[in-house]
Formats: sequence, C-alpha cells, structure tokens
Amino acid sequence: MIYLISLVSGVLNGLFTAAAGQVMIFYLIFILKLDAYKSRATSICCISMITIITFIGYLRFINVKVEQVIIIVLSAMLFASLGSFIMRKIKSNILNLISGILITAISIYKLFWG
Repeated sequence: MIYLISLVSGVLNGLFTAAAGQVMIFYLIFILKLDAYKSRATSICCISMITIITFIGYLRFINVKVEQVIIIVLSAMLFASLGSFIMRKIKSNILNLISGILITAISIYKLFWG
C-alpha cells in the first residue's frame, strides 16, 4: 500500500505540483492511524523531497529566475515556521476540518474557473 501511495503522490506532484500532500495525509491518518500532527510532519518531509526532484525535472523544460525562487523559498520557509507553530495550538479534528474545507474550495474553484 505504501508503494501505491508513493506512486500517486509522486505523479500528482509531478503533474500538478499539488494535492500530493493531501493524499499522503489521508493515508497516514485514516489508513495507518497516525496522529494528525505526526502525519502532517511526515507528509511535509516527504513532499519536500518529492518537490525538489520535481523542480529539477521542470528545470529541463523551463527557464527559472533564480532570484524569484530564492525570495519565494525564503518567505515560504518563514511562513511555514509560523504555520507549524500555530498548528500545534489547534486540535487535530479542527485541522482535518480546515484541510477538508480548503481542498473542497480549491477543487470547486478549479472545476469551474481554473
């Protein structure tokens, strides 16, 4: 099962650069029954590695402005630290609810306007 989830996560990240983390979190929480906080931390670690490899793959096909990448990475790291600090203060069932609402809203947006 872990190989299937890895395959799905990698393909989603490579194709859309999105949703791989949600697939992994769902698997870790509902199938493996891991704690929500540990699941999110594990997912972020795995997705970070997948994203680096995806980025390297995209470099073969597109030109990237390194300055923009550095600014985005640094600001994302800053706000990721803030987000992980805030996450520890929110109950896991509320985190799952927020995550579900965000994914649903993004899906509806992409379906009709994206």
